[in-house]
Amino acid sequence: MRPPFGTMLKRGFLRHCPNCGGGHLFVHWLRMRERCPTCGIKFEREEGFFLGAFLINFGIGEGLIALLLFGYIILLSANKDVSIPAFIAAGIGMSIAATLFFYPFSKTIWSALDLAMKPLEDKELTDAMEHRLKHGDG
Repeated sequence: MRPPFGTMLKRGFLRHCPNCGGGHLFVHWLRMRERCPTCGIKFEREEGFFLGAFLINFGIGEGLIALLLFGYIILLSANKDVSIPAFIAAGIGMSIAATLFFYPFSKTIWSALDLAMKPLEDKELTDAMEHRLKHGDG
């Protein structure tokens, strides 16, 4: 049975499988497993699947830079001596840190959004079941 959209999205925000809620989807912070260790679904459902995740991650990074820019403008209106290089350095550092921090979240959130828009097909469900049986998880 397919979980409701809100449940899938919540699971994505928690870095869990949007289909079954299983955890341990990452080998390490930057490397996601090919399949859910619990239900066996394949995350990269087609070539270029995670482009959406990169877009989510890019949007978060750009949003944080926009907030930093607004903060700079507010400070500049109150004090004309605000250092531009300090804000540029802060923007670069924040952009890199945010991108690395949100990377795994963006992948599971994208998986949840994709699963909500395009439910698993019978072939994918059969493939997941065969994978679980083959690897002793079923």
